[in-house]
Parts: sequence; structure tokens; C-alpha cells
Amino acid sequence: MSRRPAASGKPIKEPLAPLDTAIANANYPTAPAPAQAAAEPLVSRRTVALTLLVLQNASVSLLTRLSRTPRPGKAVYIPAVAVFTAELVKLSVSLTMLVREKRSIGRSKGKRDGVLKTVRIALWDLAVNQRQEIVKLAVPAALYALQNTLLYTALSNLDAATYQTTYQLKLLTTALFSLLFFHRSLTLTKWFSLFLLTAGVAIVQLDSSPSSSSSKITDTHNQDPRVGLAAILAACISSGLAGGWFEWVLKSPAASTPSPPPQTPSADTPTTSSPAPGTPLSASSTSSRSSSLPRLRENSPSLWARNLQLSVPSLVFSLSGVFLSPQLEGIAPSQVWVGFSPLVWSVVLNQALGGLLVAMVVRYADSVAKGFATSLAIVLSTFASVIFFGLVPGPLFILGAGLVISSTIIYAVDKEE
Repeated sequence: MSRRPAASGKPIKEPLAPLDTAIANANYPTAPAPAQAAAEPLVSRRTVALTLLVLQNASVSLLTRLSRTPRPGKAVYIPAVAVFTAELVKLSVSLTMLVREKRSIGRSKGKRDGVLKTVRIALWDLAVNQRQEIVKLAVPAALYALQNTLLYTALSNLDAATYQTTYQLKLLTTALFSLLFFHRSLTLTKWFSLFLLTAGVAIVQLDSSPSSSSSKITDTHNQDPRVGLAAILAACISSGLAGGWFEWVLKSPAASTPSPPPQTPSADTPTTSSPAPGTPLSASSTSSRSSSLPRLRENSPSLWARNLQLSVPSLVFSLSGVFLSPQLEGIAPSQVWVGFSPLVWSVVLNQALGGLLVAMVVRYADSVAKGFATSLAIVLSTFASVIFFGLVPGPLFILGAGLVISSTIIYAVDKEE
């Protein structure tokens, strides 16, 4: 089981969480719980959350791949516009949930503020009191926008199964950036799982190379696997760096600016974290979750306030990506959203709401279950690619995917004692 550093100041043992998980794992303040617990549902929230995570992880790659496949007589949408639209949806959802949260807290204190007044208060607070926080989040926001754009490029050149398998390299980049930012160490078991992961991805890439005949796809449309591989590797690096920077913002004092690598926490650093809302308070639950919960500074914003802070610079950078996109040349402003079919809108909503689903999973499940869900999503993506894209997985692909799935499970299950 992972441990926080003791008074001797030993290195932190747990791996760094990617950006979306770092947001979700934080123990943010929430509205007061109702006095009486609701009746036990027929299906547990944990089961619902994990099922949705599997479907989301598998469907986002499949839907994006389908949407990036050119069709005769139909225009293909601009990826930069899709990224911007997803960020716009995220900002709207975050603002809506923040207003709902503030009104709920206000009602518990006897206040009856209207929706519009609460929105004005939230926006004023964001513009006046949270400017410094927004500036500090500019780096992960830029990396996050870049990452989403790169993933569209990757799925334009790779089949969904190869993409889903290769993208698990973000575990490796996350671990490496944890060493850079926080001087954390990993167990031999985790290093072994990362070795298996790297080997598995390499084998999958050998199978998906142009010279390989075992993984031909019936509808390639001039895809270039080398471009897809370069894009997904860059996205994995962006994911690890953004997660490290964001976690440092969560932990840093309000007036500081992140500058990696920070010093190892001293003996005076708090060594425990409270469990996520809704988790029973016990020694075992607190210890088991301490490996993934960031040590937030005092008066840290709520989950939705933090999401809103991140959405503002993300929206700015994604809009800049739209203006810089070469595909926008010669297109009238009224035609920016050309090619946005119901399929494309489902991709945008899937991307926008994916981070919110991670928050739900972390609250009701754990990292082990999340690892199994990710592995199951790889299997589903492979089967779906066979059905929809004519993928014929060869022995190398099956071997590589098996190594990636095994490494993901080993990495999640390993708990240091």
C-alpha cells in the first residue's frame, strides 16, 4: 500500500495522476448531503460508472475514427473546430454545475438567490478573484487543447484498436513526469508493468506498419500510420506534462507559480488526505485512497470552480487553434461548423463529458477497477474495429494488445505495502 512521506522526508511512492484524473481525485468541498440517505438503487453507482467508462473509452475512438473517414459528396469537419466546440460545452457544463452547487449551499444557509444572480456572482468571482489561478492553469490548458487536436490526427491515420492500445503509453509518460516534478519513485512491479506496456505498444506498431499484411483495413483513405504514431506519442507526452503541471498547481501556495521540479515535501508537510465525498471514513479507506489524492492547499476551489478555471484558458487556446488551422483558409465564418453531422456532434459531446465521467468513476470506484475498465475498452475497440473497419488482427497485434492489457492491470493492482 502506498504511503505518504514520514517525518524523515522519504520520497513519495505513488505515481502521478493524468490531468483528468488529477482533477477528479481531489477532495473538493461539496454541498451538504441530505439528512436521509436515499434507498439503495437496483444497480450500484459503481457498476453504472464503470460501465459508462468502458463504453466511453471504447466509443470515443470508434466514433472519432468513423467521423474522420471521408465519404463521397460529404465534407469532413475541421478537428480544431471540434476541439473548440468541446471546450465550449465543458465550460457551459462546469458553469451550470457550479451555479447549481452554489445555490444548493446557499439554500442550506437560508439564502434564496436566483439563477441569474448566482451566474453573475460566479462570473464576477472568476474574472476578479481567480485571475491568478487562471494564469497558472494556462500551461496545462494549452497542453490539453494540443492533446485533443493530436488525437484527432492520430485517429485519422490509425485504426481505433491500434489507437486505443498505443494511447496507454500515457501511463509511462505520467510516471516519468512524476519523477521529474515530485521526485516520486515506483515499485519494481510498476516498472515491470511499464516495461510490458512499452513492449506491447512496440509490437502492436510492428503489426500495424505498412509492410504488415495481417492488419489491413478495408478503408484506409490515404492514412499514414507514421503520422498517427507521431501524433499519439506527442499526445501521451502532453498528457503526462499537463497532469504534472496541474497537480503542482493544486498543491502550490496561492501566490506561487509552478516551476518544475519542486522540492520534496518536508517533515512538516501534511501526510494524510480525507477520502472523497461519499466514502466512509476509516483507516483502511483513507490509507488506500491516499496514494491518489492530491494534497490540496487550504481554501482550494471546488471541483466545478476548478474545472471552470481550466475551461477559460482552454477555450482561448482552442479558439487560437481554429484561427491557425490551415483547413480554415477560404472558408466563410458561417461555414466553420461545416461537416458537423450527428456523428460528429456525438464525438464532441463524448470528448466534452469524458472528464466528468472520470470524476464519477473516481468517486464511486477505485484505480484498480478503472484499470480493468480501460483494458476491457481495448478489447471492445478491437472487436468493433473488426466489425466496422475490417481489421484483421494478426498474431503480433494479439500479443502486443495482450501485453498492454496485462501491464494496465498489473499497474493498477499493485499496492505497496
